[in-house]
Amino acid sequence: MPDALFLVPMIVVALVIGIIFWAVFALTRSKLRRVAAKKPSLGPDGYVEIPLVAAFGGWKGIPWLAATSSDIAPRLRLGPDRLEYRVIRLQSRRYSDVSRVDVRTAIGTVNIVIDFRGSWRNFAGNAANLENAAKAIEILGRKGCPLSERAEQLCATIGAEQLRQSGEPGTIS
Repeated sequence: MPDALFLVPMIVVALVIGIIFWAVFALTRSKLRRVAAKKPSLGPDGYVEIPLVAAFGGWKGIPWLAATSSDIAPRLRLGPDRLEYRVIRLQSRRYSDVSRVDVRTAIGTVNIVIDFRGSWRNFAGNAANLENAAKAIEILGRKGCPLSERAEQLCATIGAEQLRQSGEPGTIS
C-alpha cells in the first residue's frame, strides 16, 4: 500500500509537466503561424518592418548559441540609411556597420543573422518563413550589406523578380 501512495503523486507530477510542455508547444506553434502569415510592411517613416517570432543576440562564428533572447517584442526595421533591431533594448546601426548577412534554417526557424563590424556580437531574428527572410536579405543586399553564400542562394531561389511582384516594400531608397 505505501508504494501506491508514492505512485499517485508521481503520476500527477508527470501529467502536470506534460500539460505544461504541451501548452508551451501549442503557444509557440500558434505564434509561428501568426508571424509567418504577416508580410513585411512599409511604415510612414520609410522603415520596412520585418515580422519576427523571436530575436537573439549571439556571438560571431558561433551559430545557434545566443547570449540573449526575447520573444516578447522582437524587432527588425530596415530604414533608408540604417537598421533598427531589438532583442532586449532597441538599437540602431548604419548599413555600413554590417559586416555580413546570413540565413540559418531549422525546423520552424528561419533566422536572419546580421554580423557587425568592430563587434563580436551579432543579431539574429526568426522571420518564421523563407519569403520574409528573403525580402529582408534582399533589402539589406541592396543597401550594400555583404551577403553570405547561403543568403545569396535564398534570394536567388525565391527570385528577385518574384519579390518585386509580390508587393515587396523594399523599393525604398
